[in-house]
Amino acid sequence: MVSQKFMYTPEDICITLLKDIEFKDNDKVLEPCKGSGNFYNNLPSNIIKEYCEIEENKDFFNHTPIIKYDKVITNPPYKNIENTKNICMDFIFKCIDVCNGEVWLLLNLQMLNSLTPRRLNIIKEKGFNLCFMKILNIKKWYGRYYWICFSNKKNAIID
Repeated sequence: MVSQKFMYTPEDICITLLKDIEFKDNDKVLEPCKGSGNFYNNLPSNIIKEYCEIEENKDFFNHTPIIKYDKVITNPPYKNIENTKNICMDFIFKCIDVCNGEVWLLLNLQMLNSLTPRRLNIIKEKGFNLCFMKILNIKKWYGRYYWICFSNKKNAIID
């Protein structure tokens, strides 16, 4: 059962954002923090999908896949509720570590500000580039949101 202490990504937003992603038959896709399932449940039927969700005792940080995923898609958590530690970058690095393709993330401004030049260099050293960014106004939430993609197959949009 999913907790109500979080503001989950609205389903209409997930459906719209998924249109930016080119899925191939049998892509292996991970949703590492499924929440209410609005991304996961709207993934196309021609893929192989898996999820993690800490509230279902499937902690992403304890997840050790036997394969690398073609795509990882999520709205990552910003903080650990128990100790309020910023886990955004740990989460992004883990997404990249389990992926061999594209990592799609919906970030708030605080998360985007966590992408310092040093951290972007770490991501680049892992073989991934920031290759896509869309700026959103989500009226149900406060502030700007950023739909970004890191890829190890596409060219960078920033240096």
